[in-house]
Amino acid sequence: MSVKINVGVNKKIGLPDYGSAGSHCEIVLELDYGVMQNPDEFQRRIQDAYQLCRESVESELAVHRPGGAAKQDNRPTPPPKTEYRNSPPSERNENRYPVSEKQLDFIGKLSKGIRGLSAQKLDEYCQKTFGRGVSLLSAKEGSQLIDALKDAKAGKELV
Repeated sequence: MSVKINVGVNKKIGLPDYGSAGSHCEIVLELDYGVMQNPDEFQRRIQDAYQLCRESVESELAVHRPGGAAKQDNRPTPPPKTEYRNSPPSERNENRYPVSEKQLDFIGKLSKGIRGLSAQKLDEYCQKTFGRGVSLLSAKEGSQLIDALKDAKAGKELV
């Protein structure tokens, strides 16, 4: 006979410009019922599971904290919101809205799945194609980049 124990940790942090990021970790332990006869062992296993969850959640949130841990993914760093809006019109696309956080997240996820495409190569592609780095794209250019990455993931070459 066994006992199932659910252990979970949720955490949400505030980010600049009224943003937030959250992370969740859940572990399901299936323990032999006999472990409940030893309260110290039972407690240790649950504490170990909570510790794993806490470390995983903190590790994920560190990626999103300003000035936090080094980035652990391919997600481009967005510029401060004023950087795009204060650039001269000649440096902007006709679309006045900067690339969104969701677009940057999706670009990062897509680019991870394309063999040989590093963050640097992605930025070089954007410089060549749009005349600016990934984080300075407009929303329209971000959509065009997403389409190109989807095509590249399907086997077409990213030119």
